[in-house]
Amino acid sequence: MLRHAASSGSRAGRRDSGFHSRPAAPTRSLPAPVVVVGLGNEIAGDDGAGIPAVRVLEEELADDPDVDVIALPWGGLALLDVLRDRKRAALIDCLVTGEHPPGTVVRLDESDFRGSVRLNSFHDISFPAALDLGRELGWELPSEVAIWGIEAGDADVFTEQLTPPVAAAVHEVVHAVARFLRNRDGPPPNSME
Repeated sequence: MLRHAASSGSRAGRRDSGFHSRPAAPTRSLPAPVVVVGLGNEIAGDDGAGIPAVRVLEEELADDPDVDVIALPWGGLALLDVLRDRKRAALIDCLVTGEHPPGTVVRLDESDFRGSVRLNSFHDISFPAALDLGRELGWELPSEVAIWGIEAGDADVFTEQLTPPVAAAVHEVVHAVARFLRNRDGPPPNSME
């Protein structure tokens, strides 16, 4: 089942064994070692491009207990929580660079993700700042993060529909992420894939 932010990752729980003066220490089960995160706003046209991509991947990966597939409308701190205790991560987001035709799939990296709507959001801390914070807190974070962006045609409209070039690119990015999950090596960051 595709998990959204409210149900993503593990949540601490309390054991209630009867009477005690303070709550028992929270327990935290480890999440799957690999996570695929589709970022976006489903009601803002092409801005939601990451969400249909993870819906397809969720079906393809339903039998793989080592991969969690999560839809997330935010980056920043919410994304940091999803990445905690993972070994590898694949992120899919909308791009608004104007440097590529709409529907172009671009492989990005942690240091250069210009145009990513969620990873550069002014509503939250940036992706690098979130990773730095997690590392400062001593959290285990993925040693490998692959980022794909789909250049938007129109990310400023109130609609649940993707433009045709972006809708077609969803299948391309799904195949690229599937290759990443199968192989440790993939195309170099900032390549067209």
